[in-house]
Amino acid sequence: MLLTITTTHRPATDLGYLLHKNPARVQSFPLSFGQAHVFYPQATEDRCTAGLLLDVDPVWLVRGRRGPAG
Repeated sequence: MLLTITTTHRPATDLGYLLHKNPARVQSFPLSFGQAHVFYPQATEDRCTAGLLLDVDPVWLVRGRRGPAG
């Protein structure tokens, strides 16, 4: 799943400050169902786009949960 958000409010790079992420590098975080990646395909003073890519592991979703005993 990919989610992007864009702003043109100057300075647009403040979007990175609001999200607490550095626009100069990609960050990845492990989640219980896969990985989350935060990146900035465009980061200028006039326009900034932040992207969140969720890499869902469908096998874990099926096999990783433990049902009731028995």
